[in-house]
Amino acid sequence: MDILGMWKIAQVNVMDKDFKQTWKTAEQVAADDSIHPMQKVMAQAAYLFEQDGTFKQLMPKAIVGDEGEPFDDNFVVGHVGKWKEEDGKLFTEGDDGWEEAAPTADGFEVFHFFRIVKA
Repeated sequence: MDILGMWKIAQVNVMDKDFKQTWKTAEQVAADDSIHPMQKVMAQAAYLFEQDGTFKQLMPKAIVGDEGEPFDDNFVVGHVGKWKEEDGKLFTEGDDGWEEAAPTADGFEVFHFFRIVKA
């Protein structure tokens, strides 16, 4: 699967009030008042994977305002990271080094908390 381009969050691994982790769609996260506001913001992020091996986590201006480096009329850059492909597998660089982005039916699971699909 070609990782280049814009990806959106399809599901978020959220923790409920009993500390049980559950996958919920971005829409379910937005509608659930029991979910922490930061997870609600993160569920609206997008990811742009670029040819040079970098990715940008993009946060919607409608939620975060103009905090961060401007990207376009809709997004600001929340984070810039690195990605690579080795032996047909996708890796993203996290706090603990390179982590494999597990393939899903229609995209990838990244950072153990997000399932992304092509936007």
